[in-house]
Amino acid sequence: MDKTIEETLQLDTILDAAAQLTHSDYAADQLRQTPVQTDLSAVRRELALTHEAHQLLSQDVMLTFFDLDQLTVIHTKLDQGRLLTVGQLKAVLAALVNWQRLSIVLRQHTTEIPQLMALLAKQPPLTGLRDRLDDVLDLNGIRDDATPELAQLRKDKDKQSRQIQQQLSQFTAKHSHEMQGKQLIRRDGHYCVQLKATYKHKFKGTVMGQSATGSTVYFEPGTVTKTGLALAATLGAEDAEVYQILATMTGDIEEHWADLEKQIDLLSQLDQIFARGQYGLEHQAILPKLNGQQALHIVNGRHPLLGEQAVPLNVTLTVDQSLMITGANSGGKTVVLKTIALFSMMVKLGLEIPADEGTNLAVFDQVMIDIGDQQNMAAQLSTFSGEMTTLVNITNDLRPNALILLDEIGSGTDPEEGTALGIAIIQYLIDQGAKLVVTTHYTGIKNYAVAQPHFVTGAMAFDRQTLRPEYRLLLNQVGASEAMWLAERIGLKPEILALAKEQLKDKSHEDL
Repeated sequence: MDKTIEETLQLDTILDAAAQLTHSDYAADQLRQTPVQTDLSAVRRELALTHEAHQLLSQDVMLTFFDLDQLTVIHTKLDQGRLLTVGQLKAVLAALVNWQRLSIVLRQHTTEIPQLMALLAKQPPLTGLRDRLDDVLDLNGIRDDATPELAQLRKDKDKQSRQIQQQLSQFTAKHSHEMQGKQLIRRDGHYCVQLKATYKHKFKGTVMGQSATGSTVYFEPGTVTKTGLALAATLGAEDAEVYQILATMTGDIEEHWADLEKQIDLLSQLDQIFARGQYGLEHQAILPKLNGQQALHIVNGRHPLLGEQAVPLNVTLTVDQSLMITGANSGGKTVVLKTIALFSMMVKLGLEIPADEGTNLAVFDQVMIDIGDQQNMAAQLSTFSGEMTTLVNITNDLRPNALILLDEIGSGTDPEEGTALGIAIIQYLIDQGAKLVVTTHYTGIKNYAVAQPHFVTGAMAFDRQTLRPEYRLLLNQVGASEAMWLAERIGLKPEILALAKEQLKDKSHEDL
């Protein structure tokens, strides 16, 4: 996406707000980098996915998404030839189970969500891997019955552990005077009693450690040594069997990693789609009609970043019409410009727009803007030079089916020359088949637009009684700049304003 468009229209802010509705940094980062679609069918498909998600969410359909960030380290470990941990195996299983559960929920609404069902159909065949992981894992880690060998080893371990504990309990009861405490202690895989240090040579056995003060030793009596050695061997064999299971499952995951990556990507796509749907739900957005003929019809469109302060925008432009907006400074012309540009870009990013039903937007192959102060201080360009640099780039890079938005074209220089250049550039862009939305204060450009059949004029509403702008676009009207009002509102001295008004009167007489 063009950085100037992204920043000027604050698309990055909108994408970030949607990204925060995902469930992993992985999905959020992908959403922030959503590619701009230009193909009409692709735009329709992405918007349909968003709308289907919006509809499900509006019905309070509950969906749980897996945190894909847990899987990011796994690919690295596999590339390094390292063994996956039990926790990482469980993360893979959780991702596969999450997809299964999402699929079950979504399939309950098959007829309502044809595009989402088509996405589900792309699921790679990983049921075998999921079942094999489920066969060896439980909440505690590796299942006891993961293999017949492990099942037998754990039975032996439990039996030997009980025997040792029983023998130690008997030893403790028989020699209670020599004991520091009744609780049994594990040290290096051995069960021990807490023996007072003064008695450590009284009994046959092995000292496995001592307390920090040295007053207590952890003692394995000779009566349990044989069973203890058997238990240690069993534990070693169990560790070896668990290692073999981990190695087998690591190899299984590595073998299916290409399909797993597809699964992860599908989960991320679903997460992003439902984040876009949630964004639409929160902003009372709708699925607009789309066309490829440069027609534009916005019904009560609201800039998504203005919240309740947004004044609804209503504008209609037929296939061969462009828009020239005039009116008061600070009257909302630039907001209108940005809203039209923003809506045009949002649909290309798969986002619904905050407007009313009946809205119909063209999908443009190219959107270019010249909004705000284009002055380039680093290149020591004046405001006009900066603007002209932008306009030169627009005319040089122009492609068919383009939407061009120009704010105060020709400003920053002599009004007559600025008007002449502005009209010439506008006419060139129109001749090349571009659709334009232009704002201006220049009378010459206003008169040009009034005389041209391919232009609809629009003025920003201004309340003459309160002397305040209403921020509403009125079509088929031409507005004044209301510079005097703005100067007065900002606080220019009354005597200066009076002189300015006299100058206007004198200029009017000269023109007559």
